[in-house]
Amino acid sequence: MPMSNHCKQAAAETAHASRLAFAVSAEDLQTLDRITGQARAQLARLVGEKDLGLIDRASGTLLMLVLSERAGAARVLGHSGIPMLVDEVTIVQGVVLNLETYGGETTALVEGYNLLNRITLLAQLPRTAEEIKGVLILRDETPEAGEPSAN
Repeated sequence: MPMSNHCKQAAAETAHASRLAFAVSAEDLQTLDRITGQARAQLARLVGEKDLGLIDRASGTLLMLVLSERAGAARVLGHSGIPMLVDEVTIVQGVVLNLETYGGETTALVEGYNLLNRITLLAQLPRTAEEIKGVLILRDETPEAGEPSAN
């Protein structure tokens, strides 16, 4: 049975439903890059190169690729913050736990837990993110005059 125009419109609206996100800094992204790199190395050493898909997912490598695309879009748009979905905090949590479980370096663990604490706090004040040509962005990243800042 073919879909009615109303059903098609509802499906399209659901697909473009607002997504909650917050902005991370370039420094946060660099920290995440370091810890995902170490997690990837640890997992590759344990699992071997036979399951690269698993290693990429468990180490956070796929998240880094997505965040790198968003960072590029933010830079082009002149935004200082890089959008991170609230749901992606759990990926970072998994990366840090994997690092701890599989013997990550102490420095990486400290950086990972500090980053996780920071983004967990940031995720408590999400904003609606938009997609432009498949890349997530945050609009109006600075508070309006008279609004309290998130310091």
